[in-house]
Amino acid sequence: MSELSSLTRIYRLYAAPIDAPSEMPDHEEEIGFVSEDGVISRLRWGNGTAIGRVDDEGRVFRTTAYGEREVGQAMPNGVVQSAGLFAGGETGWVAADGYVTQTGLILGDFEVGRVEGPRALAAGAALLLIFLPDEREAAHASRE
Repeated sequence: MSELSSLTRIYRLYAAPIDAPSEMPDHEEEIGFVSEDGVISRLRWGNGTAIGRVDDEGRVFRTTAYGEREVGQAMPNGVVQSAGLFAGGETGWVAADGYVTQTGLILGDFEVGRVEGPRALAAGAALLLIFLPDEREAAHASRE
């Protein structure tokens, strides 16, 4: 098995804007991957940069400037739990077909991505616990 086929790929789904022409489809973009040994990497200019890891129990760790911190866990039933700053809780789930759904209190549940490969549960958890929070943080920083 080649190195590339052992990667679990992470895709971010983007919905077409509400006011877009009806022929404008939703699209997806590959944003990262999880290696066979559990290293979570972000794709940038075609190369992977390690940003975290997942252990054999499904716990997800985010790399920080001074080490790493646990951000949550992927449960065997597909549910992804956040370690959360205050209470934590369910942030979404990974379906058997690889689609990742984020739970929402106000906006409801919606598909945010999909994963493809042997470590689908770990990759879905990485999308919900690392990639999406980073995306929100970057969007917030750009508005300041």
